[in-house]
Amino acid sequence: MGKLLCLMLSMLIISTVVQGYGINDLDNPCLRECTGSEPMTCEYDWTIESYYSMSRACYQCPFNEFDCHRPHCIPSAGYARPVYSVNRQEPGPSIQVCENDIIKVHVHNRLQNEEGESIHWHGFHMQGTQHMDGVSGVTQCPINAGHDFTYEFIAEQPGTHWWHSHAGVHRADGVYGSLIVRQSSESDPHRALYDKDDPYHVITIKEWSKSPAIAISTAGQSGVAIDANDGILINGVGTNQVLSNSDYPNATIDHHVVYVTSGQRYRFRVISAANDVCALSISVDNHTLTVIAMDGAPVNPIDVDMITLFSAERYDFILNADQSPTNYWIRVAGLYTCAQYQEVAILQYAGAPPDSKPESDKDLRAQGKVLNPQTALRDSETVLVSDLTDADEKEDDLSHADVTHYLELNAVSRNEAKSVHHPVFYPYELAGTDTYSLKNLPIINNITMSLPGIPLLSHWRDVDEASWCNEDSLQTSLKDCSQEACECTYRIDIKYNQVVEVVYVNTARGIPHPMHIHGYYFEVLGMETMWDFFTIEDFKRLDAQGEISRNLKNPPRKDTIMIPVGGYVITRFRSDNPGWWLMHCHFDAHFALGMALVFHVEGSVPPPPASMPVCT
Repeated sequence: MGKLLCLMLSMLIISTVVQGYGINDLDNPCLRECTGSEPMTCEYDWTIESYYSMSRACYQCPFNEFDCHRPHCIPSAGYARPVYSVNRQEPGPSIQVCENDIIKVHVHNRLQNEEGESIHWHGFHMQGTQHMDGVSGVTQCPINAGHDFTYEFIAEQPGTHWWHSHAGVHRADGVYGSLIVRQSSESDPHRALYDKDDPYHVITIKEWSKSPAIAISTAGQSGVAIDANDGILINGVGTNQVLSNSDYPNATIDHHVVYVTSGQRYRFRVISAANDVCALSISVDNHTLTVIAMDGAPVNPIDVDMITLFSAERYDFILNADQSPTNYWIRVAGLYTCAQYQEVAILQYAGAPPDSKPESDKDLRAQGKVLNPQTALRDSETVLVSDLTDADEKEDDLSHADVTHYLELNAVSRNEAKSVHHPVFYPYELAGTDTYSLKNLPIINNITMSLPGIPLLSHWRDVDEASWCNEDSLQTSLKDCSQEACECTYRIDIKYNQVVEVVYVNTARGIPHPMHIHGYYFEVLGMETMWDFFTIEDFKRLDAQGEISRNLKNPPRKDTIMIPVGGYVITRFRSDNPGWWLMHCHFDAHFALGMALVFHVEGSVPPPPASMPVCT
């Protein structure tokens, strides 16, 4: 019996090694060919707990590569540190289903220190299941430690999505994973362009640090210098940490490997799970990337050499395996706070020696045409997301906006807001090299968002009236928000079934912001980098003069968009999904410091399920 158990365990581990890192739980029957037949109910059982990378489960990893693939081993980049995990995996389990399947995820919160948890299903609009959006303080109370909750919703949005924690900074420390919704061949507008949509060709990328996210977050807010990044992970694996013992003086975690066969065309799905002010550019040596989708929404194909992803963005591309059958680097290069790092994985053709590596220099950075550059400046080597066009037939006409909201993103010095600077003990006015560091607050329209501690979707009527605000209400108050801290629950009310235009302008020098809207796709009508300090008033003036253009002919859809420094982005959506929907910067620190608001779309929503978590 003991020999049989060991044999079964070895077979499980070998299967994991063959497939590589980062894609787990693909034995669910819902991973199947999607034919458009009767939907399935797809159930998953998740335990969220405090855990450790390079734990005892890793045995002699990385000195024995076999050990790095053992169940419950989170190798990370080869160093031990506290993590948060789902089923002791990082990334967490991959959900891969067919369109209109019913997804049921049983979440068991077993975190230490009595921490609450919630899971957001990024890319799903939750129309009719608004309470399943998974945002602590907006659509639900957190799942208390030691408690369980089941999320249930329909996979109505096809494409490449992901799930992640929306409580604290747990996402940054490992509570995230991919969520793929495939279509039948008849429904997929690009099915004729590729031969295989391999479930192992889902790539999740993020930056990583030796320090837990809470340490990085509180250090930054407290004026303490700490390294925010130590490298990049590709499907949970980084190779920049060198370890040694008596037999192996220069051991690292082995590269993630992706397998292809000559003559086949493959659909790849890439997800940025970055949490810091870190953009990541992906490329594949000697191969063109034919982009066919952004944030799950199909676009008419376009060829580029690399794609830049900001936090929460997803891109699908087709790779034609038409090169010499050997190995090629998949390069993921960092920008901004992770600019000094590049990580590589291996694209390995069938027939190449199993343990071989590409011959080209792995430290070189890719060159060529880039989609979604870090600035929205146009030249022959850049393609902006607003230049792409939607591949689906548009059933709705958004050519006329019923209302326009202007959102100016900035970073300012304030006392009192979020307790970063104290007006007496350490005011921002005294910050300097000989005293303490200045910490600017990321804001929207001079407002710092503060959630009230109860879920708005079900209990908004219980919020103190004095806690609400927007730019109009603050104009009638006695506070000067251009100089003082204005911290409140930022709310914009929207009538049902309006065409809503949202114009984002980024006046925050040096930092782009990936803005994410819950509950909706928005159409991207235009984006541009203008000049160093471009304001809402500049936009309105140029718009009135007819110098701002809007693409109203088949614009692309996204749910997360990079707002360029000194520039603008114009978006529209129809407010046909009632509820309370968060809109925020997807950089963890910026959201925590208040760069967010809620859209209250009028209309009735179903009552909350009786099993919803209760705030304590």
